[in-house]
Amino acid sequence: MKFSITLSSISKQLSEVASIACSAPNKEDITQNILINVTGNELTFKATNYNIELQTKIPVMDVVSEGETTVNAVKLKDTLANLDINSDVVFELANEKLIISNSSVSFEIRARSSKDFPSFEIDNIVQSIVLKQKQLKNIIDSSSFCVSNEDFRDYLKGVRFELNGTKLEIFTSDGHRMAILETNLDNQEPTIAPFGAILTKRCATQLSKILDDNGESEVTLSFTKNAVLTTCNNYSLVSKQIICGYPNVRTVIPRTIDTQLSIPRESFSNLIKQVSVLSSKRINGVTFNFGNGKVDLRCENSEHEVATASLDLPDAQTPIEISLNSQYVREVLNVLKSENVLFCFSQPMAQVMIKPDTEENEFGIKSSYIISKVVV
Repeated sequence: MKFSITLSSISKQLSEVASIACSAPNKEDITQNILINVTGNELTFKATNYNIELQTKIPVMDVVSEGETTVNAVKLKDTLANLDINSDVVFELANEKLIISNSSVSFEIRARSSKDFPSFEIDNIVQSIVLKQKQLKNIIDSSSFCVSNEDFRDYLKGVRFELNGTKLEIFTSDGHRMAILETNLDNQEPTIAPFGAILTKRCATQLSKILDDNGESEVTLSFTKNAVLTTCNNYSLVSKQIICGYPNVRTVIPRTIDTQLSIPRESFSNLIKQVSVLSSKRINGVTFNFGNGKVDLRCENSEHEVATASLDLPDAQTPIEISLNSQYVREVLNVLKSENVLFCFSQPMAQVMIKPDTEENEFGIKSSYIISKVVV
């Protein structure tokens, strides 16, 4: 195997693929390596950690000989990071080493045969979901921050996709907050029966990285019984699903709204950021008191240090008091882009629903977020 290519044409793709290899648990396992293949005028990088596989294909014109090998992802990435991004780099496999060189420097990295490199076995496709790239990226970026990082309930560790006809609903939750998104898919073949699947958080975030946030082209998520696969922008992604039951989270969504307040998003977020400096770090609690045409914010920590702030809200006449995790609220406000947001309250006062003051965003997606109150 021998070929040359400009480093700038492979740096981003290599970084994405290397991030998968670097997450493999066993440091001696071959999955710490990236598979490199040159066939015809096409260069392929592939990596896996047994739960997710990412592959990218890059055109390469200067091929002396074809071939395939694997090399440690960290060593390869670090080696190339020290070279001029605009230089032409020669890759040559010789004597079980990958020789990497440009006009001024050369490196020899131990290579390992690709014969033991694992590959996903793909079962039959049971359901496909077709969206625009920008739609899917917005869905992931607007929901994945609510996914739990804890290990105690599997269904909280992923992004739930539910398709009914042509209506797609997305749910994520960590048990204290929940994101609810929905959209109607224009070019989706209607389902005969409802379909549901849970993507791992790693799969969702990696998918977001390879999607174009302004992409009008469509991307297809293809689901087997236990995996999801997709191809876009010269990347191919395969990932295991989370296989477990999913509760009826719709019961958490309030059926009626007793009080709805429109709040300027950016100024409210800034106030929360300012007062939460003195909040208890364990729960990050901020107490919100609505009423008399304003909202008062208050934080107090275990040392009885206090921060307060106030914001005029002419429509806030009904007295409402609720304590919420400030980080949770600010993360919601950060993903919403409307000038004003709606805080919706129902009895009993156990939670708040936050949503934009527009029915749909520019991607045709309706979104709302539920945050449970905390005891400060």
